[in-house]
Amino acid sequence: MNNFEKGYKFTDVNNIQIHYALEGNPKNPTLVLINMASHNLTSWEVVLEDFLLDFQVLRFDGRGTGLSGHGEDETFNFSQYADDLYELLNELSITKAFVLGIAYGARTAAKFALKYPEKLTSLALCDVALSLPVDQTEQANLGNQAREMLKESGETPVVYQKYWRFYKNKESALKFHTAHIKQKDITKDMIKVSVPSLVTCGRQDMNLDEAKKISRYIPNSKFEIMEMTGHASIFFRPKLFSQIVRNFYQLNFGETHE
Repeated sequence: MNNFEKGYKFTDVNNIQIHYALEGNPKNPTLVLINMASHNLTSWEVVLEDFLLDFQVLRFDGRGTGLSGHGEDETFNFSQYADDLYELLNELSITKAFVLGIAYGARTAAKFALKYPEKLTSLALCDVALSLPVDQTEQANLGNQAREMLKESGETPVVYQKYWRFYKNKESALKFHTAHIKQKDITKDMIKVSVPSLVTCGRQDMNLDEAKKISRYIPNSKFEIMEMTGHASIFFRPKLFSQIVRNFYQLNFGETHE
């Protein structure tokens, strides 16, 4: 039985059941990880061990994805996704958190930062684009280029697990992951974000130019390019990814672990 089939915990949030995992020392600052498209909370396993050195880590499945429940069709939008995270944090008595979203999850993280700034200590947007759908046709080719570079450099490849993409309800998951079609471009709105922010993107990611643009709009932002890295960067260089995130937090807040 894999970790998806085992499941973690459930709690009621905005009239649905949210599947989540809260792990690590509660005396440490909380890091919230928001999944990329087509993945559930188990996909963070490649970086979880490193993050638990410094943080209490909250992972969760957005409404309609993974093992979480879902509501009516009109609830599949980023404002609702931000509301769900807000209520989940309240349910778990977490007053503030470092919120990190990757790829599609970065859209929710960005919306959360704009809507609930009082809940943030800091923000990380990884492999991010906030505009209307960015051309993704070359992502696979770019990813293959990055993997060839990693192979030539001798870096150990990530062993991808199929269960990282499992869902209880594929129809609701598709609705969750097509919300961007109706969302306006909020790139320029990111100028309102005041907390220390990290924006990262792989060199071999079609979102690179958009990520750079977003970082320029955020006043207190640090931008990092990950070399030999395609879209879904945690599956290319997880150690580098976790190192960048941990170093960013320590630079802004000092040593974190108890």
